Amino acid sequence: MTTELRVTRRLVDGAIVVAAIGDVDLTSAPELDKQVQSACAETQPPGPVVVDLSGVSFLGSIGLSMLVNAQQKCQENSVELRVVATSRAVLRPLQVTRLDEQLHITSSLEEAVAPPATEAS
Repeated sequence: MTTELRVTRRLVDGAIVVAAIGDVDLTSAPELDKQVQSACAETQPPGPVVVDLSGVSFLGSIGLSMLVNAQQKCQENSVELRVVATSRAVLRPLQVTRLDEQLHITSSLEEAVAPPATEAS
């Protein structure tokens, strides 16, 4: 039983937020990938691209691959990619594959759209 994936895109505090709700699997990942790749290509620094996976109930290997590709596309365009991951269904695959060490993972949308903290001198 596959849950249909809903993908939305909006601007929040200068960041393009691509949010997904449902299962990210072989049939649903292409739409999410298209939206994220488009956001990475269109965004001008300093605004980040945020992939909000807080509503995702299943993250398959195709979704992990999509995140790696999105990271590469954003880097090519000097845009930061941030990922909101709150559930075990999303965090566990990221941890097992060690993508949590390569991607900027946040625990909330507010944290993801916040400007980077400046270092104290």
